[in-house]
Amino acid sequence: MSYVKAPNQVVMPESLLEMCTHLGTPTEYDKGAMIHNRGDFKPGLSIVVSGQVKVGNYGMDGNYQLTTVLERGDTFGEFTLYASLARTHHAQAMSDCTVLQINENRFRQLEAAHPEVGVFLTRNLAIKLHATLERLDDILRLPTHVQLAKLIYQTSVAQANSVETNTFQADSFQASSGQTSTAVALRQSDYAERLGVTVLTAHKALNKLVSLSLIRKQYGKVEIVDMQAMSKWLNDNVSLLPV
Repeated sequence: MSYVKAPNQVVMPESLLEMCTHLGTPTEYDKGAMIHNRGDFKPGLSIVVSGQVKVGNYGMDGNYQLTTVLERGDTFGEFTLYASLARTHHAQAMSDCTVLQINENRFRQLEAAHPEVGVFLTRNLAIKLHATLERLDDILRLPTHVQLAKLIYQTSVAQANSVETNTFQADSFQASSGQTSTAVALRQSDYAERLGVTVLTAHKALNKLVSLSLIRKQYGKVEIVDMQAMSKWLNDNVSLLPV
């Protein structure tokens, strides 16, 4: 899960995906294939049907910065349809994948015939904007080790929540009753990428959390020692009221 992708982000329900299938073209991409590039203007809606799509940008130095990973039911391209804006990121097949491509004319037909699709997309855009604004605030205000603690905690809670309810609120740090310790599958390169920092900076932030006895390091994962203690520590250190 990406930091930018809201923990309570909902994917397109199967019923809506079925509606879209009739007006879209399923396109298969091999792992590593480019789906679209930053700056592309061609309008259209893309929906991941299977596999994974990574979204990010390459800097002038050639380094890649991951923004999010999309899976079945995740959508992208809404900006090109609702605001005639160029695409802001590269979208690339992270694995062999199938993406449903709906061009602008077909999308207008779809939205007219099934207004609930437009309602879903508008709501999703609002959720993504909400998560992005919270992330921007984190970058501006919080030390790296607090950002990392928040990422680990949110990922843990998102894992614990059922797919059906998915009720976790991004900045309300309240551990589930009975939830004590938990392990989160995060490699050092993962959280460095998701925070947009160097591996060295991420390593120092992780060690800071270890020294505070909030987490324990394991191979390929980190363990929150005590969810209640982590919850309290985050509420004390984020210094904002939950929304």
